[in-house]
Amino acid sequence: MNKINPRTRLIKVLLISAGVVLAFMYYFRNQSQADEKKYKEIIAEKRAETDQFMRNSESSPFVDSLKNSYHPLNYFTPNLKFRVQALIIPIEVRDQLIIPTSDGKKQRYQKFAYAEFKLDGQRHRLLLLKPIGLGQKDVIFTAFADATSGESTYGGGRYLDLAFKNAKQITIDFNLAYNPFCAYNPTFSCPLPPKENILPIPILAGEKNY
Repeated sequence: MNKINPRTRLIKVLLISAGVVLAFMYYFRNQSQADEKKYKEIIAEKRAETDQFMRNSESSPFVDSLKNSYHPLNYFTPNLKFRVQALIIPIEVRDQLIIPTSDGKKQRYQKFAYAEFKLDGQRHRLLLLKPIGLGQKDVIFTAFADATSGESTYGGGRYLDLAFKNAKQITIDFNLAYNPFCAYNPTFSCPLPPKENILPIPILAGEKNY
């Protein structure tokens, strides 16, 4: 019976191990690409639905005279980098916050929590708010501005809606950031971002200027 040289056996084991690792790397790379493709398809569907609403709904900020010249909304290309996991930091004393609006009025919100996340190696956080008196029990609202505001994105900031109850962590997807209605029609009254939500970095995701 021929004995296998220990060195030969080790080489075979290493080759098999390397093959397994390469197979896993190939699988996960392809899986990641498939997941990203599916994600982009979902975002594209959401954006198409928004365009349908803007063009056809009676609740659209585009009144009949504006709908005649309507063209699709403008967006950044979906980027998973801007889909971040955030830690929820509750606010013990949930005071009311009076926020100025685009037309010089004021709206009342309740401070709910902070969402702390990491982007480009730095930690940031957003103040999350609950609308007062709108009957939206589980809807959490945040308005934010960033380094693109007033340039490639609307100067009055953008919005995100987050639906959750008692989560300790939450996904913040800036690819879903949208413009307030006053970005298209100045007759609307839109709350401006609180000072806590002015981010020093560019958020190259979500909706651009119309």
